[in-house]
Amino acid sequence: MIRTTDIMKNSNLTRNLGRHSYEMDKVQNQLATGRKIRTPGDDPSAATNQMYFRTRVNELEQFEQNLTDAKSRLDLTDGELARVTDIMQRVRELTVQAANGVYQGDDGFELKNAFAKEIDQHLRALIEIGNGRDATGRPLFGGHRTGQLPFQVIEASLPGLKGVDVKNWITDVQYQGDIGRQLHEVERSQYIDINLPGSKAFWGTNTTVTSTVDANEYVALAEQSFKIDGVRIDISAGDRLDDVIDKINRSGIEVRASRVGQDNISLHSTSPHQIWLEDSENGTVLRDLGLISSQKSEPPNNYAESAITAGASIFDTLIKLRNDLLTKDQLEIGGRDLANLDSAIQNVLRHRADIGARQNRVEEHEKRVSWDQAHMQELMAKSEGIDFPETITKLKWLETIHQYALNVGARVIGPQLLDYLR
Repeated sequence: MIRTTDIMKNSNLTRNLGRHSYEMDKVQNQLATGRKIRTPGDDPSAATNQMYFRTRVNELEQFEQNLTDAKSRLDLTDGELARVTDIMQRVRELTVQAANGVYQGDDGFELKNAFAKEIDQHLRALIEIGNGRDATGRPLFGGHRTGQLPFQVIEASLPGLKGVDVKNWITDVQYQGDIGRQLHEVERSQYIDINLPGSKAFWGTNTTVTSTVDANEYVALAEQSFKIDGVRIDISAGDRLDDVIDKINRSGIEVRASRVGQDNISLHSTSPHQIWLEDSENGTVLRDLGLISSQKSEPPNNYAESAITAGASIFDTLIKLRNDLLTKDQLEIGGRDLANLDSAIQNVLRHRADIGARQNRVEEHEKRVSWDQAHMQELMAKSEGIDFPETITKLKWLETIHQYALNVGARVIGPQLLDYLR
């Protein structure tokens, strides 16, 4: 038989009352905060889930902000390309009219001068679009370069032409940006490119760069690499010209390499854009093959002085058309100029289609992120939130038990010496 003393009764009563107080404090805190767990020690498994849910919610909020920024940038780019399309369509209308043999004589002479002046204004409008900025002040078509405008304008006086003021006319427009991609993360390890470099958006025809350096005996003396349009191509020691050409053609870029005259290498773009050439690190492949300058190794505009280049930007196309109108070169206006305009318009439309596809992708991601946010919020509420009616009932039950314990303890604990001395 177990002997029970008054000290044991007091200890048990105190322990039970303390446990009741702790449980009541815990439930009262749950009611005050609306959360089940105050510290991870209350329920380590549930706390781990809560931390994951909260981290995921914060992550989705960042993705939502990234998508908002991406959509804004893509919408602005699409709007600017729409303006470019409208301008190019108007220039094409003028070109078709000027190419028509009906406009002859003095009236035709004056009309072509008027066309040239209007096209010059359209040229300036296109340059303003190309040098436009987004809401943050960054150049819209400059790639990663933000410290300068993407397109540099060169003005000069044209040779004297009858009835035309040819002072300070635009004679060249050079791209000064780069081909850097601006990527926004829209999900873990998923990115959307929100950038369109001006070397692509404002290019009119395919580009060809042909070396005049005899490369038939070329041999790479060491392992090295170079980049074309930002894609790295590795060259091994002992590689010859045919090996270099083969590696370029297998790199997946929109540039094809070939031999010209059995001794020279030629690069030809398969879509209108300015070919971006650069030797990597200590490599000299492109320089040795006579494709890039030994004086200026960094793109853009670093083609070798001896290389033969062909290809025109939208600005080059309009400058040539304007000058042909001023000189009344009917064959060029109705031939090469019109063909270059059509190529430039098709290129702009191609990029607009690509931007549209990215906009659709952003919209789909926005829907998914919105659904994920609602789902995560629901899971988080279930994981850390309390059931108020159930919790209030539990608190009332604990208060009742605590009161019963106090009453029972008062009756069970026997009289003490002090009780007899009263």
